[in-house]
Amino acid sequence: MKRKLALLLILFSLLLTSCNTTQKQAEKITFGVDVTTMADATVFVAEAKGFWNAEGLTVEVKPFVSGRLALDALVGKGVDAATAADIAVLLAAFHQYQVRIVATFSTSDKHIAMLGRRDHGVLNPSDLRRKKIGVPVGTSAEYVMDGFLQRSGIPRSMVTVVNLTPPDTVGAIVRGDVDVIFTWQPHIYNAMNQLKSQAVVFPSGAIYNQPFNVVIFPEHKDTIAKLVTGLDQAVKFMRDNRKESIEIVSKRLGLSSAVVESLWDQYSFTMDTKVVTADTLKQEANWVRNTGIVPKNTPDPDYSSLIDFYQVVVK
Repeated sequence: MKRKLALLLILFSLLLTSCNTTQKQAEKITFGVDVTTMADATVFVAEAKGFWNAEGLTVEVKPFVSGRLALDALVGKGVDAATAADIAVLLAAFHQYQVRIVATFSTSDKHIAMLGRRDHGVLNPSDLRRKKIGVPVGTSAEYVMDGFLQRSGIPRSMVTVVNLTPPDTVGAIVRGDVDVIFTWQPHIYNAMNQLKSQAVVFPSGAIYNQPFNVVIFPEHKDTIAKLVTGLDQAVKFMRDNRKESIEIVSKRLGLSSAVVESLWDQYSFTMDTKVVTADTLKQEANWVRNTGIVPKNTPDPDYSSLIDFYQVVVK
């Protein structure tokens, strides 16, 4: 009798363990990610090393060619979370979407750059007047473009803007369809590699230090804690395992390890709580209004409510 009871207890314990494991494995989210950019390197490492699985979270990475398109999928309920720059989040807030930035996992003041063709008369930003510019409209690249124009004293009416997807900027500048492009890495590198000495490049620098963020709707907050923890583990792994991290990212982007290595130090792969602030969002909001992306009388969103960092990022 005692033996039967012991067996029953063991079977019951195994059943509970099985149920708990099944429940853990059942927790799943869809993550909209720009899979063409160095800015998402932390995501690629977390995915490859299984850091989310270790947290009991199954993450389906849904690919996009820009953070803005990933965020569009988020507001359309096509994904549960997305990676995007702060400007894309601001635009969503102006359209009354209650999105939240819960983590910033990479920053760079060289990620976005101006690339011009010398043989088209572009040697400096001051040469942009009457030039044809290819840029993904409604993104941080357009914000940087307007910053260059303003610093050079060139009205936007004095340039022709061509709306292109980030990957399409490369072909456009190489063919000579446009004189200048504003886009991000690795598209800048790809264009430089083909144009060689004809290319001239100016990083965004003081105009914009791009943060790449995890963005969600508040209702997904509990599950997203595990997503952010996995990214935090990836940041630590990247710090201690540079070579392997570069190999992971190069494979994900379809670039050689040498190319990724050359771009690596242009980024700060850290969980940062200081780059995106209510003040920076207010400054960017002025640009959103001045460019007519939203009407000037559009009410301000609650800037501070757009930022809701997880405690894991400040440990």
